[in-house]
Amino acid sequence: MSIPYHKELLRTEKIRLFINFSNISHDVADESLVLSFYATNNHGEPIFTEKLNIDVVRDLYKHLDSISVVKEGKTQSSKFIETTDEISTILNKIQENDFDVILKLLQKYESNEKVEGLLESLTDLELEDLSGAFHYKIVKNEIEKLENLIQLDCEENIVDIVKKDKHLKCYSAGQPEKIFQNWIENNLWIFGIEYIKKHEARKIGMFSEGDILMESIDGYLDLIELKRPKHSLLKYDKSHNSHYPHPNLSQVVGQSLFYLQKLSEYKLNLEREYELKVIMPRIKIIVGRNKGFSEEQKDCMRMLNTNLNSIQIITYDELLEFGKLLLKTYKR
Repeated sequence: MSIPYHKELLRTEKIRLFINFSNISHDVADESLVLSFYATNNHGEPIFTEKLNIDVVRDLYKHLDSISVVKEGKTQSSKFIETTDEISTILNKIQENDFDVILKLLQKYESNEKVEGLLESLTDLELEDLSGAFHYKIVKNEIEKLENLIQLDCEENIVDIVKKDKHLKCYSAGQPEKIFQNWIENNLWIFGIEYIKKHEARKIGMFSEGDILMESIDGYLDLIELKRPKHSLLKYDKSHNSHYPHPNLSQVVGQSLFYLQKLSEYKLNLEREYELKVIMPRIKIIVGRNKGFSEEQKDCMRMLNTNLNSIQIITYDELLEFGKLLLKTYKR
């Protein structure tokens, strides 16, 4: 008898039923594998014994795989799948809500078969939790990378630093603004459900390298203009005791007004090229930071956004805040 692979399947008042796998060496089975069923009475006296060779075991496996196996008495059923140590661990971790371990285990699979079998065996609620954990990890990692990039923007050699950083080099570029553009283009979820598609702005030749043409969920064209986090937003006017747009911000607003004019002039070409509508296009300017702003500075930015028709100024700190709110949703 092979003790490590021995299991009691059934015990009643009259009979005990056992199963045993033999000819297994170092947890590895070959063509000599034998599956034995045997029964005894409660005094240990044998009733019957039956041995199945590897071919019969395979037939049994194929039969179980072809039918629906009811899962834990629930109405939902799933295909019979091979259980590995990894899958057993995943199922246990689902019960413990240890999703970090689950994701690491899933990443080990090169084939989709076992993963698909595992997912088929999960309930809708378990799948929802697993999906939430997956997206939580992605968003968390990307928000941390954006925070790192924002901090690095103060460094003169940000291009070289990003290129050498193993976590950030996927966003490396020859210009600092392009680094942030790469992050945005890889994480369009940062704008929520407002946009469904990105278009190639450079085809038209009327925009700069840092511009992104976006299609809104209702089929209209918008433009995202990217500048660096280090750009200042406001200056203080002592004589009037008020704040006003910094020259950096005034320049990008003026540039955006020019683009709005061009979008109107190229309306027919754009609609023909992209098969979408160009009606009252909007421009989102991603620039600067408002962390640590006073109430007066916040009021100034609010007034500025309110009075700029079709132009919205969004700071990198606001992008981070949206990402963190999304994290709370996935965590919940």
